[in-house]
Amino acid sequence: MPRGLPRTALIGAAGALAAFALFFGDGSTYPPLVWIGGLAVLAAAVGVALVLLGVLEFPKLDGFGVAFLALLGWFVLWNGLSIVWSLQPDRSWEYFNRGTVYFAFALLGVLVGAASTRSVRAVALGLLGLFGAVLLWALLGKVIPNLVPDGERIARLREPLDYWNALALVGAMTLPLALWAAVRREHPWLLRVGSVVLAFAALVVVLLTYSRGGVVVALLAPAAYIALTRKRVEAAAALAVAVVPAALLCLWAFRQPGLVDDGQPYDVRLREGLWFAIGLLLAGAVVAGVAFLGVTHEDRWRSRVSVRFSRRQLAALVAVPAALVVLLFLVADPIDRARDSYREFTNPVTSAGTGPERLRDFGSNSRWTWWGEAWQLWEDNPVAGTGAGTFSLARRPLRTNTTVATEPHNLALQFLSETGLIGFLLAAGAGVAAAFGIVRALRRLDDAEAAAGLPLAVLALAYLAHAVIDYDWDFVGVSAPLFLVLGVLVAAGRPAIEAVREPFFAAGAVVLGVAVLGSLASPWLASRSVADAYAALERRDPNGAVDRAGRARTLNPLAVEPLFAEAVAEEARGNEGEALELYIRAVELQPENSRTWFELGRFELDAGLREWGIRHLLRSRELDRWGPSDPVLGRLGI
Repeated sequence: MPRGLPRTALIGAAGALAAFALFFGDGSTYPPLVWIGGLAVLAAAVGVALVLLGVLEFPKLDGFGVAFLALLGWFVLWNGLSIVWSLQPDRSWEYFNRGTVYFAFALLGVLVGAASTRSVRAVALGLLGLFGAVLLWALLGKVIPNLVPDGERIARLREPLDYWNALALVGAMTLPLALWAAVRREHPWLLRVGSVVLAFAALVVVLLTYSRGGVVVALLAPAAYIALTRKRVEAAAALAVAVVPAALLCLWAFRQPGLVDDGQPYDVRLREGLWFAIGLLLAGAVVAGVAFLGVTHEDRWRSRVSVRFSRRQLAALVAVPAALVVLLFLVADPIDRARDSYREFTNPVTSAGTGPERLRDFGSNSRWTWWGEAWQLWEDNPVAGTGAGTFSLARRPLRTNTTVATEPHNLALQFLSETGLIGFLLAAGAGVAAAFGIVRALRRLDDAEAAAGLPLAVLALAYLAHAVIDYDWDFVGVSAPLFLVLGVLVAAGRPAIEAVREPFFAAGAVVLGVAVLGSLASPWLASRSVADAYAALERRDPNGAVDRAGRARTLNPLAVEPLFAEAVAEEARGNEGEALELYIRAVELQPENSRTWFELGRFELDAGLREWGIRHLLRSRELDRWGPSDPVLGRLGI
């Protein structure tokens, strides 16, 4: 087999998987992770097997690269180990599976980084194209609302990632890549001009998500790139060409009810969407025209611009307008204004709304409350945490309202509360090792590769900054490309390890990949069996429901949903003793889950076991004051 063929296949597979994650990740839901992650795991396993057969090369990583992979792997294993003490072991299993998928993407990135001497540039261009396709699809959803799910009703941009903040993060990560592609003279003029237009589109998308965190990161990411690149003036000029038309277009769009209000009739949404398309094309044409003039007359305007900004000068230029904005904000009464903003941010009941007006709002949308809850959970479980993925359940005894939160919307607090200090240090260590590995990579690569690596490094910084205010770990659409990039950067430019031929270990790598695929699929298959059980009950087939629920219990013995489904089926068959035993098993499996106590107490009340039912409903209310047991007890006068 020609050596170039498996390398090309590897790079193509990595690109396809990144595309799948971006377009079909379906937000933070688990089912897409099964097939996207399964393909990534199998691709990584096959890649390692080909290395062990001497077909592919594996880079001789430096200490930081080894530490990155090792600490990331240990963090994933620690997530899996937390199943032992987890409040919700089935969720911890799913988070272990999610971590294995991200590790597989990182390993794929390492293999891609070793596959070509131009791997960094190829990945940068590939991600630029993928991000551009994502942004184009998002804008098409604004023009023709019924192209995207629920687009007829919801105006705020969120597809194809199914979450506006994740889409805004993709827009922010696009900006440094677009600026890099626009300022490199070796790139074709069409790519350079198109990249400026893409930067314009990214800014429009970010603003139309109304994501305040996304806007902040979209300001920080290009600023960081401009500060770090040698082509500061060119990058700043390209950004300026994109910013002004994007801002003007969005200011107009914010005043069109059909573009920003959820309750508008579809014909209004479509009509104003078409007007938006005209404005988008006109503004894009202006951006393209100015960019074309800049690219084709670069030498002429370069000779007229004699100033060359140092990093300190650039910082001063950025600091002056920033200081003016702060002064304008504080001019009325700095102390009162700052105090009001702080109160607004920390108020647990304020909501920023769903329209563009939220961009002026300082409310945290309950984040401050969730951060406090996560910190308290960590203080109560400082070493090992409550179990990976358990924040939603663990916070219920602490919550003071009915607000639901999957995660605390802060990656550091998420890892601290769920995996404890050990998990946090492992994850932080992996991040620090990756950072040092990237710095070394940018120093050892040649000029073209290092120039391509810089926006990829800034992309990682953008993810980290956004993770301070959101739960990006749960979104394969943004996390999978990140780990692919990290793997590429720590491996790029490293010499290859001497080829080895170990067929036995190669087979073991494939077997391990299949085993991980089984771990990924089991919770999903169990959920499908639970759904089939309830469908059988609707068909009045309790025997079939018991069989399907039993299959779900076999596939996922850590979950309580199969026990509930089987208990309901046994009730339908008239076997109240069997149903009671199943509800008791659910409580024993997850004794800190208020729902297990509620289902047991509800059944006991219906079965005439009033004293036991009330006792168990009271325990459910202790675990969740705002849960379903409270209204039941209220009707009983308790």
